[in-house]
Amino acid sequence: MKYLKYSLLVLSLLFLSLNFIDYNIVEDDEPLLLNEKFDASLLKLNSLQKLETYVDSIAEVKKIPQGSLGYAILAKNVISDRFYHKYATQNLDENWIASVAQKTTGLFLSSKITADDILTRPYGYCGQQNMVLFELLEDKGLNCRVVFWPKHFAIQSYIDGKWTYFDSNLEPVIADEQRVNEKWLHSPDSLAIAYNKDSKWVSTTFGNPVKIKYGKIDEKPGAHALLFQKITKVLSRIAFLFPLLWFVYLTRKKNNTCSQPLQANYPPQE
Repeated sequence: MKYLKYSLLVLSLLFLSLNFIDYNIVEDDEPLLLNEKFDASLLKLNSLQKLETYVDSIAEVKKIPQGSLGYAILAKNVISDRFYHKYATQNLDENWIASVAQKTTGLFLSSKITADDILTRPYGYCGQQNMVLFELLEDKGLNCRVVFWPKHFAIQSYIDGKWTYFDSNLEPVIADEQRVNEKWLHSPDSLAIAYNKDSKWVSTTFGNPVKIKYGKIDEKPGAHALLFQKITKVLSRIAFLFPLLWFVYLTRKKNNTCSQPLQANYPPQE
């Protein structure tokens, strides 16, 4: 019983301390700088509101109407410069339960999902960078949908009556009018031309492009993971209470037992 009690106390202290450890157990140590345009000065844009205000200010100076194709391209360019390519997940002090769950299961349980969460990092992978653009354009009243390949993730926004393609992470070298042509998205050769790469790169980066899939309009992926993170974030903060309360219960139970008077085993009186 003694060892159990003190094990519970140690476990409680461990659970509490994890909330103060600014360390990531999931991500690789070395950054992968695929985006050579990365601008560290934009790291001050660490929330969707700040990012949107910054893009709006540039659009106002350049007289670019909000909700237009020009505005969407401007927002894409800013986001592309704001990040470099690397997978962003929760640190232990952000949500240690989600971090440990992903480390042990291999599932994407601690991935940063919302724009505000993603913008706390200087990096993000394709889905994360493009989801920041998705949320920004959505705030401007534009409908968006995700474009899925087996190994890549981009978005389209419905602008001027047409679905228009954007990829903040691996921006293709295409003219504005080509953004509304969906046919080339399904062809390995046209993808190679659009991204100025060879077919091997397309296969490695996109997987099999023929298996392209469009998400539902205005549906953000990762809803279940986000719910899991919201729940586990709260549990991460209070988990230390469970072993602590058990420790207190066992201690009080022992004290109550010791404080009870001993009953003498006398024979009954006649």
